[in-house]
Amino acid sequence: MRNKKTYLVITPFFPSKYCFVGSFIYDQLNEIRSQTDFNIEIVKVVSIFNNHEDYTYDDFKINHFKVFDLPFFIFPGLFNTFNKLRFSRFLNLRSVTDVKYIHSHVTYPSAYISEDLNCKKIIQHHGLDVLQLKNCRFKFLRRFQKKYLSYNSIKTLNKFDLQIGVSNLTLSKLRNFKTYVKSQEYVLYNGVNTKKFYKIKNHNNNVFTVGCVANFWKIKDQISLIKAIEHLSYTGYNIKLRLIGTGNMLKNCKGYVKSNKLNNFIIFENEMPHLQLNKFYNQIDLFVLPSVYEALGCVYLESWATNTPFIGIKGQGISEILKEKIEMLANPHDYKNLANKITYFIENDEDIIFPDKYDIKNTIKSFLALDFFKNNA
Repeated sequence: MRNKKTYLVITPFFPSKYCFVGSFIYDQLNEIRSQTDFNIEIVKVVSIFNNHEDYTYDDFKINHFKVFDLPFFIFPGLFNTFNKLRFSRFLNLRSVTDVKYIHSHVTYPSAYISEDLNCKKIIQHHGLDVLQLKNCRFKFLRRFQKKYLSYNSIKTLNKFDLQIGVSNLTLSKLRNFKTYVKSQEYVLYNGVNTKKFYKIKNHNNNVFTVGCVANFWKIKDQISLIKAIEHLSYTGYNIKLRLIGTGNMLKNCKGYVKSNKLNNFIIFENEMPHLQLNKFYNQIDLFVLPSVYEALGCVYLESWATNTPFIGIKGQGISEILKEKIEMLANPHDYKNLANKITYFIENDEDIIFPDKYDIKNTIKSFLALDFFKNNA
């Protein structure tokens, strides 16, 4: 009987019963599991100061590997030789053997600790800051950190056989580094599990409802969306905005809404479990994420899967998919232009059909059909 090939996944993100962060990686792996006979092993990389225990999630066993390093992302990888030795021992103790493929998510620490393992290696980049140059909390260190990371991280990434980006834009950021040696590259758009996200039924509501799900960070630019809705309210439209998320800009956004007496039609809601988002998308008329630094955005595609129209920002990863749909792309930081785009959907009942090619069954099928996975018995 032929032994199964081990597909080792190393990631800082994976959902648990307490937190849904990393649901897109779970969906990816669940589909790989359904389409192959791989023995899938998952290692979740965490800080040495983390006290989380190993756990099981939908029959996936998640083992934690604690990375020894300085806190606050100060010169990450400084102790990488030590961590790589520890990681090899970690795998041996858990009998993770016969590894044919490693699929690492995010450059540090996943790629760092797996760079020298003898197998086919994949690294998947989920954000535009592919080397995590903005992660250091101390601005005075960032200039030195940039040189340090640019050298070490590119040297590490050059050891990988396949570079995956969630958009072409993501991979273009990698190519900007002169020492990067282009290997095999592949764009794996974040496919949608259409068993989770689908159209339920049309809701009857006299109020045109706009929704947004995102962390309240400056780059997500919810304030432009708030101003666009404010602008539309003055023109007589019966409109409502539902904002879901947390983050350091939430207080500012709430302050603006309160100061301008917009509370009657702009609502802030608590984060909700990922599985409840399908109901949310079906309750709104339009989804808007005005993010100005977005590799792709799973939420756009999730909304699309429910046949709910959406608006993104020009020049971001989602633009690759919406090349001819100019009504679905607004100018960055331009609330009046965004208001005009929203007006289009208020006045036009446009049916937005989700393309099958972005169903996760099909994105993963195409991924597994790569020559990369052939002739490696």
